[in-house]
Amino acid sequence: MKPIKFVTSLLLTLSAAILIGNLFQFNLGAFILVLFVTGLLFKMPKGVSLMAIQKEIWQNDIVGNLFKNNQFAEAAYNADQYVLGGAVVHVPNAGAPLASQKNATVFPITGVQRTDSDVIYPIDKYFQAPQFVQNVEEAELSYDKRQSIMGEQQAQLIQDSMDGFLYNLAWKTPAVIGNTKANYVLTTGAPTATDVVPNAVGSRKVFTQDVFSAIVKAMNAANIPGDNRIALLTAYHHQQFLDSLSDAAKTGFNAFADMKNGVVGMFLGFKFMMRSTVQYWRNTAGVWAPVDTQAAGFTASDKSNDSAASLIYQSSCIERARGDVKVFDNADRAEYYGDLMSCNMRFGGRQRRSAGVWAVIEDIAA
Repeated sequence: MKPIKFVTSLLLTLSAAILIGNLFQFNLGAFILVLFVTGLLFKMPKGVSLMAIQKEIWQNDIVGNLFKNNQFAEAAYNADQYVLGGAVVHVPNAGAPLASQKNATVFPITGVQRTDSDVIYPIDKYFQAPQFVQNVEEAELSYDKRQSIMGEQQAQLIQDSMDGFLYNLAWKTPAVIGNTKANYVLTTGAPTATDVVPNAVGSRKVFTQDVFSAIVKAMNAANIPGDNRIALLTAYHHQQFLDSLSDAAKTGFNAFADMKNGVVGMFLGFKFMMRSTVQYWRNTAGVWAPVDTQAAGFTASDKSNDSAASLIYQSSCIERARGDVKVFDNADRAEYYGDLMSCNMRFGGRQRRSAGVWAVIEDIAA
């Protein structure tokens, strides 16, 4: 155990020396020698170690990888600057502009005070349960289990926060989730009994290019900007959509693929992106409503009338906000015979302009 820690410390010292030496143009050999001798002669104060540096690196990893494979969220309006105390978003919201008076003849024109209404909503908290690594494992295993655990926790934290963000976009009112659901259209394709969400009963109509006609018309009528329009499709919907295109249309669609930025194609001015799941909606007595798959009661609920939904939107019509990101690393916990690690994050968002956000839900086939 001690030889391993010695080698690790030596490698970290060497890395730090190279970095600092290059930054400040020190004599590299002399600087390494000074660091090494200092480490031998002087013991670090209690509680001061490279652990704090590692925690900061892990926190930066979460932030840095937040939009990796989640470019749909990166395209949204960034409201991080409006997060208060890491927990609540407070966005100043200007009132409606006044119509101009053409060829006015009566002066002075009466002044009118603009009424502003701020947008305030909480952002969700996501926690990863603590996991521990026993000291004996660090000596026996051929890989860095600490790094493996933290990497898995980071990835799952990001995945879950994005799932929650997409659920929030299924509602028009961020402060009162569950009040007013998003605009939506239903698929109109042929029925399929295979490409459906788990535990759904019966068949669903497939996703075809036809659904875009109504959405494009509604967006244009509402003066939604024509640029930065995005279609975020589930994996099934993406394939069903491709199947509905002619060979020539497929060629044109694929010509605009930009996989580095998450774009799999373009159609009618919409950049297409793909994700395994986007939203769930449930039909209860003929009424569609979004379903929170992260809610405590979801697992035990009746999913027979659930359907997957994709999201069509203009990027400035949705908003994302990130709050605090924390990594916890408690070394040498006696009750665990090793180190205990966990992390959490606050992340959320909302619809900014509902006319530019549409869900496309799989209709239940008769």
